[in-house]
Amino acid sequence: MLETDTPGDRVARLERRLKRERRAREEAEWLLEAKSLELYNANNHLTVLANDLEMRVLDRTHELEVSRQQALFLAERDPLTTLANRVSFTRDLEAAIREARVQSGMVQLLFVDLDRFKEINDNYGHAVGDAVLLEVAARLRAICREREVPGRLGGDEFGVICVTPAHSERARQIAADVMEVMSRPIDCGRLQLIVSCSVGFASFPRNAVDSPTLQRFADFALYHSKSAGRSTWTEFDDTMAGELQSRQGLEAELRTAVAAGEIEPWYQPIISTKSNEIVGVEALARWQHAERGLILPGLFIPLAEESSLIVELGRAMIDRCCREMHPFIRDGHLDYVSINLSPRHLRSSSVVEHIAATLAHHHFPPSALQLEITESLLLIDFEQAQECLSRFRALGIRIALDDFGTGYSSLSYIRRLPLDVIKIDRSFARDISADQQAEAVVKAIVQLAQALELRVIAEGVETESQAFRLTSCGCFVQQGYLFGRPMPLNEITRYLEARANPTPFAQNISAS
Repeated sequence: MLETDTPGDRVARLERRLKRERRAREEAEWLLEAKSLELYNANNHLTVLANDLEMRVLDRTHELEVSRQQALFLAERDPLTTLANRVSFTRDLEAAIREARVQSGMVQLLFVDLDRFKEINDNYGHAVGDAVLLEVAARLRAICREREVPGRLGGDEFGVICVTPAHSERARQIAADVMEVMSRPIDCGRLQLIVSCSVGFASFPRNAVDSPTLQRFADFALYHSKSAGRSTWTEFDDTMAGELQSRQGLEAELRTAVAAGEIEPWYQPIISTKSNEIVGVEALARWQHAERGLILPGLFIPLAEESSLIVELGRAMIDRCCREMHPFIRDGHLDYVSINLSPRHLRSSSVVEHIAATLAHHHFPPSALQLEITESLLLIDFEQAQECLSRFRALGIRIALDDFGTGYSSLSYIRRLPLDVIKIDRSFARDISADQQAEAVVKAIVQLAQALELRVIAEGVETESQAFRLTSCGCFVQQGYLFGRPMPLNEITRYLEARANPTPFAQNISAS
C-alpha cells in the first residue's frame, strides 16, 4: 500500500478485486454448469447405448435360443416329414420300455415299409416321392393317439411306438388302420397313386425284454410280411422266435463256412439246340453242411444277402469257378461260365478291380466269363449299375439279365444297359407247352432280343416238349433239368466227356 493512497483509492482497488472475483466465480459457475450439462448428456447417451446393447444382447440371446431349439428339433426330427427320426425314435422306445417295466405295462413296436417305393421315385421323380412320404406321415399321425409316437426311420421306413396296458391288442388295430388308410389313393397333383405297405410288429414284454431285441423281432415280422407277398401285416410269435434263432445260428455257421471255403460251385449245363453242344455252364452255390446235409441256395443266399457275407461269398465263388473251369475253357470244351452277381457286389467300389485281378491270376479270358444280374437291380441304383456294368464290358466280360419277363422289365433301362444276353424266366418254359400266351411272350422276347442284338437263353427246360417249342420260337440256347441238373466238379467233368457223343434226342432237337 502506498503512503499517498487515499481511502478512496483503497476502496476502488477493493471494488475492482471484488469485481474480478465475482467474474471468476461466475465463469467457474458457468463452466461447471456447462460441464454438468455435458456430463448429463453423455450419461444419457451412455444410458441409450447401454439400453440398446442390452436389447441387442437379449435379441441375440433369443436368436441363439431359437437356433438351439431348431438344432435340437432337427437333431430329433426327420427334416421332410418332421416325424421323430431314428435317433429320437430309439430313445423314445427305450424310455417307453423303462416306464412299462415300472408300471407293468406293455410297449408295442410297429415297423411300416412302403412296397416298391423306389419305382415311384424312378417313374415320377423325387418331388412326387416326397409328396407320397409327406402324405404317409400325415396318415400315420392321424392314426396315432396321444401317447403313440410315429417316426420315419429312413427312406420309406416308418415306425410307431405304442404304450398300452398289459395284454392290449392296440398294435393289431394300428396295423389294420395302416393297411386301410394306405389303400386310399394319394393325391400328387395330376397323379393319383395307390401305395401299399407291409407291417410287422412285436411287443414288450410279451416277445422281447429290451429295445434292441424288440426292434429285431419287429423287423423280422416285417420281413415275413414282405415274404408273404407284401401288402399285409404280421405279428411276431413264438414260431418266429424259433425260426429267427435258427436263422441266427445258420448265419453264424454260414460265416464260418464262407471263411473256410465250404460253399462250392455246382455247374448246370447250357446247351445249344442248334449244334447239340454244351456252350457254357452256370455256377450255382451249394453248401454241403456236415450235419444238415446239402443246403440249397434258397435258404442261405438270403442270409448272405442280408449281411455283408454275399460280397465275400461272391468273390470266393468267382475265384473258384475261374480256377476250376479254366482247363475246360482253355481246351475248348466250354465257351463260358456264367456266375450270378448280387446288387451288393455292384455297390462295392472295388468289384471291377477285384474280378479283373482274379481273371488275371487264373489266366482266365474275360470273354469266357458271363456275369448274371437280376431285374431287381434296376430298382436299386440304375446309374451306378450302368457305370459298373460298362466297366465290366470294357474288360470283355459278358453281361446277362436273368429272370427276364417277371420283374421290372423297363425296356428303356434294358436298352441303356450294356447287356449281351437275356435269360427268359423259367415260368415261360414251364407254361409254353400248354399256354399259347406264354409261347407268344417268348416269341416277343426273342424278337426284342434280336432287335437289340442280344442273345437269348431259356431257363427251366424240363421236358422234350418244352425244348421243341422253345426252339421253334427261335430260342436255341437252353438250360434246365432236361439237359442236366447242377452238379459238382467231378460230375460236370464226366458230363462234358459224355456230351462228346450226342444223344438221339439232342440230335432230334438240332434237326428240328
